[in-house]
Amino acid sequence: MNLLSRRCRNALDSLCIPALSARAGVALAAALSLGASSCASIVGEHEAETKFLVKPSTQAKFSGWSEVSVSQDPSSVDGAKLMFIRLEARDNNVPDLTFIKSITAEAVVDGAATKIAGKSPMPTGERIVPLDRAYHGDIRKFFYEDTENGGYTVHVDWRGELDLTKKIPEEGVWMKVIVAVSIE
Repeated sequence: MNLLSRRCRNALDSLCIPALSARAGVALAAALSLGASSCASIVGEHEAETKFLVKPSTQAKFSGWSEVSVSQDPSSVDGAKLMFIRLEARDNNVPDLTFIKSITAEAVVDGAATKIAGKSPMPTGERIVPLDRAYHGDIRKFFYEDTENGGYTVHVDWRGELDLTKKIPEEGVWMKVIVAVSIE
């Protein structure tokens, strides 16, 4: 049975975020499929890693989306809260993230977007930057029943603005995103 379905679409050829890594996605699927009363070891803090590519362009805007699907109903756990989202340049030649002027992550359900995190401006000299959390409630509500995939899906839209005065390698910069969730 397929517990995790991953999809990503690149919009404007500037940002692409694969959903969760297979290992982290399976861990999230397992955590959501086993209620806290079923397995006490699922309760606690869990991290997942994603990535996206920021490519140089003449446009200052970038956008994209990512989705994660699980086969079990997220309401089978008592709760899930976002602890942090952290960005990091995967390329060691990038001194900091100031080539990104701003970034916003929004969870979208039935056309309604909820800002979950963002950052503007990026601090000078920092290669690892935590986003500012904008949403502090239970994230299970962002999973909707997805009959196409036979499970439950969370959809995240990413958008932002680039600083065109900063040099970005022609092949782009891969960004690593670490997401930490507390499962109750």
